[in-house]
Amino acid sequence: MNSLKLFRRRILKSAVALILYLGTNQQIHAQGGFYNTTPPPTTVRPSVDLLRATLLNGNKNPGYVFLALHRAAWIDGTPENSILAVSKAANNRNVDMIEIDLKTSKDGKVYLMHDDYLQRTTNFLDLYPNTYGTGKDNYGKASEYSWNELSRLRLKNEEKTYTNEKIPLLQEAITVALGAGVFLQLDINDDRTFQEAMKVVQAANAFSVVMFKGNKTPNQFTPFFNQLTEAQKKQIIFAPFVKIDSTPDGTTTADPMKFYEQWESWRRSNPAYTGVAGLYEMVFKTPADTGLFLVAEKIRAGGKRTGTFSAQPEYYRGRYIGNVNINQCCANNPENDRRGDFDFILAPNNNKNAGINGYIITDEVTTFLEYFPNRVIQ
Repeated sequence: MNSLKLFRRRILKSAVALILYLGTNQQIHAQGGFYNTTPPPTTVRPSVDLLRATLLNGNKNPGYVFLALHRAAWIDGTPENSILAVSKAANNRNVDMIEIDLKTSKDGKVYLMHDDYLQRTTNFLDLYPNTYGTGKDNYGKASEYSWNELSRLRLKNEEKTYTNEKIPLLQEAITVALGAGVFLQLDINDDRTFQEAMKVVQAANAFSVVMFKGNKTPNQFTPFFNQLTEAQKKQIIFAPFVKIDSTPDGTTTADPMKFYEQWESWRRSNPAYTGVAGLYEMVFKTPADTGLFLVAEKIRAGGKRTGTFSAQPEYYRGRYIGNVNINQCCANNPENDRRGDFDFILAPNNNKNAGINGYIITDEVTTFLEYFPNRVIQ
């Protein structure tokens, strides 16, 4: 009987110790931060020139997949698209690219912001109290405020806690990228911001560290391209999006394959500009996106790279403030959205030839490094 009591006591003691260990471990993880727990790289980040050469040639360092950090390093208390987040990402040598979102103020300043409205990410409601907007008016709409008004705002972190971080200008992010030798990937949703961002990059002479991307056809891209000097034309990188609804020039009917073929025709006519459509961003989300997989196969067979956005899907649910629709990206049927599934994006429907071989935009740094533990670039 005494032996049985002793055995039970030891079992109980071990169980308590395990619970304490797990609790402490979770606390350390929470306090230490997501990026602090990322395994340190064994080498320094490759040079920008080497990264560029690899990015634009699928046959160079074919096993190297670029880590693009989504909205910079915004996990663990740092506001998304803040200059602190950009600096943290730039200082993480695992990171090859920093994906940021851009908007333009009413008076033409290009700044970092994902949402069309300011309520989710800033203390806008405190500084500019008013009747909640309808989602169709301009209350809180980012493009309707001057830089003087925007620069007064403080950014919130993922816990919706106010920080001392302010909205940064694109120029500030470029300065960090140039100093660290890391690519900035610009996510731009409107022509005005595309135009103004191009001017900022020109003024900073920063095409060496900036990558543009978007859902533009050759005819839509050409007016922006023609504003560049010949040297800038040879340096700019532009990755077209290939989506289910990609519509080629000269038609109103979506045709992703023809969209891609038009870009390849443009490239054959302009061989000096290797960065324009030098790679593509695939926007496939579900196993039913078979047309996009065929395009990805052709891109890869042609010796190019494909990138994708793989951050975990964001839903509309819980992303409203008042009646303001803050325009998050989401699928109509989020349960079918497979963007966050690395197995799927690397081999959709088990087809490795259609999988991503260029860059992955992600928040999941640890998961990324588990899939690519020994990335080597030469």
